[in-house]
Parts: sequence; structure tokens; C-alpha cells
Amino acid sequence: MTSGLNKPLYVQIQEHIAELILSGKLPPESKLQSEREFSEELGVSRMTVRKALTELVSEGLLERRHGSGTYVARPRVTYESHELINNLKAMRDRNLATASQLLEFSEVVASRRLAEQLEVEIGHPLYRVVILRFANRVPVILERAFFPCSRCPNLEEWDLEKTPIFDLLVGVYGANLQRISQTVEAVAANDVVAKQLRVEEGFPLLMLSRVLYNAATGKPIEYSQDFLRSDFARIHMEVTLEAPVSEVQPVERSVSEVPSQASK
Repeated sequence: MTSGLNKPLYVQIQEHIAELILSGKLPPESKLQSEREFSEELGVSRMTVRKALTELVSEGLLERRHGSGTYVARPRVTYESHELINNLKAMRDRNLATASQLLEFSEVVASRRLAEQLEVEIGHPLYRVVILRFANRVPVILERAFFPCSRCPNLEEWDLEKTPIFDLLVGVYGANLQRISQTVEAVAANDVVAKQLRVEEGFPLLMLSRVLYNAATGKPIEYSQDFLRSDFARIHMEVTLEAPVSEVQPVERSVSEVPSQASK
């Protein structure tokens, strides 16, 4: 590497590898050479190489696989926040090869927490649906959803692997979905979720907790938690302010008094 540039060596290496990735010369899933090989080829220390690779991992361009090495990360899918209510449609709209696996369909009774979310009595019968979504044969989203049986009767009659539940809520059950309460948080995969998404335990995920309200009744019709692999998806949010910020309040600068020096 050229040491005459006004950039640290690790930054030069970082930018060089990033350019290879972004130009397509290093395609997704490509395995990089080892730190030792990089060090010998570039004539720099392994610590310098490691720092450059760590920066690229933090940017999401590379990923480290335990016991295997460092690889070029798959490009993340950018979701608009409103698309997250229909994961299957969002993936199909991006021309991803999609598949779904119904892991569980059961009838349970509402716990206190679920009763509060769905505004039903404790013990009210609910459908519990767990679906694993695949993109290009890779499991990327785990959906866990609850529906009051009284508001979605005979849900078991539908093929939930092929039909988006969102379409059923609107087209079959006549839900007018105008209000959605949704939160996004970063979580670590526990052993069960990690096994289903084929990642290591502790792998970073995005968890979306969501309540869909039927405007026709004013009541929730679905409560769900979706777990998205962080190496697959990212979420874009754009906020429009109710009133444009055109004026800035003057800021007074506080100047502390400087004590006069004592005369000698």
C-alpha cells in the first residue's frame, strides 16, 4: 500500500476492498483470503488488516463466519416501514425467489399479555401461526402471529404458505386496516430462533412487534412478532414534519466571566 497518502493504512485497505465489492469484482458470498495472506501480499501488519476488515464488517459489506473465514455479505433488502405488514408481498415485489414453511398452526388461549395486545378477555381462544419465510432458498424471516378466533373464523381452511395473511384479513375477513402500531428493536437470536433461521445463537436480528387494527370495529385483528435476519434486511423510514422548520430560535451563547489576573 502507498504510505504517502494522508490516510491511515487500514483506511486505504478498507476502501480498496470496498471498491472491489461495490464494483462487483468481489461478488456476494466470495470468501476473502486470510489475514496472514493479506498481510504478506500488502506488506502490512496483520493488526492493520484486521482493523480494515473489522470496519467493513461493521459497515455490513463483510461478514465473519465462525470457523470458516470472512465473506462478502449478501446485499441487504431495503424495506420501507409500511411494507413490513406484508413480508411475502414485499419479497415478491423485489423479484426474490420466495417460499414459505408453516411451522405451527394451533389454537391457544390468550395470556394476560396477549389479551392486552388484542383487547380480548384472558382465556379468549386465539390462533397461533408460525411461518418461516425464505428468500432465494435462505430462511430470512420468522413470523409469529396471533389472531382472535372470533375475528378470523376458520383460518385453518386457508393455505397460509401460499396466501399472504394480510390478503386474507382484507379480502376474506373484510378488515379495514388503517391503523398499525409497530415497534422495531435489535435482539439476539435465542437457540430456538437461531435454529429456525439457520444462524448462530446470539446472531443479531431485527424484531418487529406489530398490532393491526380493523378500523371497521376499532379492535385489533392481529398481534405479531417478526424476526428478520440483520444480514438480509434493513428498514428505511422517512418522516414528514407536520410544520416545516423555517425559523430557528436564536441561541444565546453563554460566556463565562474570565477572572482578572491578580496583579503581581
